[in-house]
Amino acid sequence: MITVLTAGNLMSQCQWYTVTLEDTDLAYEVSWELIDANGVTWLFGGAPFEEDICLPDGCYTLLMFDTGGNGWEDEDWVIEDWIGDFDWDTNLDDGFHGFDVLDLGDNGCSPATGGGNTCPTGTDPYILQISAGADPDEISWFLTVDGSQVAGGGAPYNDTLCLNEGCYFLYMFDDGADSWEGANYIFSDDGGNTLIAGTMTELVTDTVLLNIGGLDCSMADPGGTTGNGCGQQQPSSDCSTAPCICDPYTFQISPSGSGVVYEIPSPGSVSNPSYGPASPSPWGGSDFGCLLAGELNSNWMMFTIANDGVLEFTIGAGGQQVGFYDWEMWAYNGVSTCTNIANNSLSPVRCVWNAVSFGGTGISNVIPAGGNAGNYGPGLAVTAGQQFIICLSNWSYVNASVTIDFTGTADIECSLLLPLEMLDFTANQHEQHADLYWHTANEIDVVDFVVQHSLDGVFWETIGHLSPDFNGNSSHAYTFEHSHPALGENYYRLKEVDLNGGFIFSEKRVVDFKLDSGFEIYPNPANSQIQLVVSEANLNRDLEVFDARGRLVSRFAVSSVQQSIDVANWSEGVYLFRLANSERQSVRLLIEH
Repeated sequence: MITVLTAGNLMSQCQWYTVTLEDTDLAYEVSWELIDANGVTWLFGGAPFEEDICLPDGCYTLLMFDTGGNGWEDEDWVIEDWIGDFDWDTNLDDGFHGFDVLDLGDNGCSPATGGGNTCPTGTDPYILQISAGADPDEISWFLTVDGSQVAGGGAPYNDTLCLNEGCYFLYMFDDGADSWEGANYIFSDDGGNTLIAGTMTELVTDTVLLNIGGLDCSMADPGGTTGNGCGQQQPSSDCSTAPCICDPYTFQISPSGSGVVYEIPSPGSVSNPSYGPASPSPWGGSDFGCLLAGELNSNWMMFTIANDGVLEFTIGAGGQQVGFYDWEMWAYNGVSTCTNIANNSLSPVRCVWNAVSFGGTGISNVIPAGGNAGNYGPGLAVTAGQQFIICLSNWSYVNASVTIDFTGTADIECSLLLPLEMLDFTANQHEQHADLYWHTANEIDVVDFVVQHSLDGVFWETIGHLSPDFNGNSSHAYTFEHSHPALGENYYRLKEVDLNGGFIFSEKRVVDFKLDSGFEIYPNPANSQIQLVVSEANLNRDLEVFDARGRLVSRFAVSSVQQSIDVANWSEGVYLFRLANSERQSVRLLIEH
């Protein structure tokens, strides 16, 4: 019965194919993504590549990218079915990007067309233009979304990009360390409407945010994460990057594959057991086993128990379930948990192979209204502080919104509280470098201090790591030297990581390696009033104020050597103050309310 259910339902949904892309001399420049007609990503990678995937019939678009702008050098992307009846290949002949349409099942597929530009279904055309400036050989840039690069190049540049909605970051670099010297970027839609324009305002590297589709990008981070609060992120396709979730937690499932790492062992194993009349599950119930189809369109998520009690939850209850939502749950004990699952050495604490595709699933001592007993296991007694990780399988290859709702007497912790007390954190200039100092207490289970640096207090890069010297209840002191700060304001913060992968950020600190600006602004950061102090030589000159996008927002004459400016109603962010007709006389100010 189990074999018929697994093989019959699965093979009615998809056909097995092998995808290959040979190695190239410049393989590091190659990336690609295979998406369906709904814009769902089924497979992605680089070169070389070889992987098997089960795909339903339909229309697919292969997006092809080359950061060098010279194509794939005659190396073909190839897909073949296991039967030997289908063989299709394509190639990026030249340029930074391109696409081709893959038809599985004779659907009469054709590219979506709009506004005179051709883009795959689910994406829209946008034009990115970068002018040459005075020294184009020094210019380079790349565009990312969710931490993945989608385009890149130099100057001049003028091309159409097919993009999904999202929070994109444009990284800009100048090898001469003298900014872009007149080169500008213009990002516009297919109708010619400019969405954002500007230039590189820093000397060596700069970053701007491009919001595609009107999303809330206030929590966006250039590294691809969207914040450290539980419930803010969607599930991951890989165990090691599973986000923490709240109660209730609503997320999207799609036929998104198994991620970069395939963690689930074969059915009938320690980490993925099978059950039946001869070998019932250790917790009772009538399910046949756990993930009998393996890691199929996986959704990984984790949670922390807030108080002692009985853990019960439903997934997709109340008429929400529209397919088979099989799932498996293990006790979570840090990053080694994922390795133990993949190495087939960690048994689950609960799992359910769905009997029906409706009524929800989960664990509950009382089956919810409309539910089926074959979709539910019994509740689990838990204690405060315990953590668990779930892998949910989208066995039916559906696109749907799913809610997990915790209904037992055990509540779920919806904030990340790290076992660390930060007593102080300072940053000071010492000759030509910055000295960072912090003092901690109660470092229980802390595994890493990540030191981060920023030129504007918004976009951050990691400049070092320090491991805790002591794990216990006593205090300890740490120092870190930043040897190459930039001229002007340098912002610093700490990212404190615990053994379960949770993290929090310290407060920001700023060290000003002063430019010869001819004026000063303090305090910095500020929230209500700032003091502007100028030299006598700069009296009666105009002072210009620019926002983070390079737009002029204010201009006024400096009438005294010291004056107050009210910034209480200014929007939070970074502003650049510059004396008119001066290239280097400028000061950055961070507004935080």
